Amino acid sequence: MKNRIISSIVGIPIIFFLIIWSIIGLITLCSIISFIAAYEINKMLILKNNTKLKNRIIFLNIILITCLPLVFSTLFINFLNISSNIMFSIYVLIASLSILVYVTAMPYKSEIFMKIGFWKFWIYSAFIGFGIAHFPLLYHLEPYGLELTLIIISLTFTFDIFALFIGKKFGKTKIFPKISPNKSLQGYLGGLFSLFPMMYFLQTVFNISIMLYISIMVIIIISFSSLLGDLYESYMKRKAEIKDSGSIIPGHGGILDRTDSILMNVIVFYWLVIWLKI
Repeated sequence: MKNRIISSIVGIPIIFFLIIWSIIGLITLCSIISFIAAYEINKMLILKNNTKLKNRIIFLNIILITCLPLVFSTLFINFLNISSNIMFSIYVLIASLSILVYVTAMPYKSEIFMKIGFWKFWIYSAFIGFGIAHFPLLYHLEPYGLELTLIIISLTFTFDIFALFIGKKFGKTKIFPKISPNKSLQGYLGGLFSLFPMMYFLQTVFNISIMLYISIMVIIIISFSSLLGDLYESYMKRKAEIKDSGSIIPGHGGILDRTDSILMNVIVFYWLVIWLKI
């Protein structure tokens, strides 16, 4: 727990500094996360009995599916003003080509995917890339792109922190013990109710006026998507038979362990902003 707190104290200010600095800081941060995520995803596979060529093909495909969406969202949306629908279509094409290259190179029922499953693995990889690609999209929204980016990150961190501490202190009712034994109803509710004062605080600081019923709707949806993202990551780790995706962040594990909720949230929040015209 001590290492976890120290990592948060050091890491969170760096994250906010890069985001507030400029879009370049955000893209730099997202690029680093993309490459580390690709490396951690690759480690989930059974690669011992493969040739170096096959392993490289797989790793390159993982990089393709997790990193290129960020490039496309940055170039096409922020600089060429192409719509989100076109960007999404391009991303689907990238994911399809990635799968096609792998299937061409070797049977998709290979032992490499024995633990996780072929389609589960590639859908998860696509989700990671798709989530990271949404940060430039959200940041680019006018007139409050920067503020909205900071809001969703702050809400996610708040939910995670309160869910963790309240869950440890009062958590008795387990909600998904087979997937994540530490997740409790009490922890979830603690995280949920912590979002109400935080949302009010953030709206006041950034001088953003959001109707009360929309704020409540966003809070409830974000709390649920935080939990869903966390559970999705836990499920994939259980399938891969690993405890943490990596060890790059002391006390937290890997990049995927730390970004499980935020990647789900940024996707959900971006489209809530679009559809609800926040």
